[in-house]
Amino acid sequence: MKSRTLELVAAGIVVAAWFLAAHSIQSLPERIPTHFGLSGAADATGPASSLWTMPVVITGMYLFLNAIQLIPSRLMNYPVTITDRNREGVYAVGREMLPAVKVCTLLTLLAVEWGAIDAANRGSLGQFFLAAIFAPVILLLALMIYYTLKMRAV
Repeated sequence: MKSRTLELVAAGIVVAAWFLAAHSIQSLPERIPTHFGLSGAADATGPASSLWTMPVVITGMYLFLNAIQLIPSRLMNYPVTITDRNREGVYAVGREMLPAVKVCTLLTLLAVEWGAIDAANRGSLGQFFLAAIFAPVILLLALMIYYTLKMRAV
């Protein structure tokens, strides 16, 4: 996927996070689960307004990851040794990788927000919550392996 497309997807996730909170908060009970134990049962509650924390966190992460993209490539940490021969190629792959990492990270956080809303309506985490969390994390790990191999091939 092109970097520009991934950047649009990342921005769309931020918008979706705010929309999801705004759309859902009216139908939530006054107190909602804010923390869950390993069993999936809520072990702490808070006001429904605490749901706004997730869009704020997602927006903050988006801005943070955008700021990282402004850092010159030579200041980044790479999983391969940088030489005169591979420098520009590895830096190009690194610039290509960052939007993909941003999308996976934001998708994970959006899944947490969705899970919190679902749990507030149910009283416990839904059966698909773990899959919704792990899918973007596994995708992120796969992307890291892919881009590391791509950097080694440069």
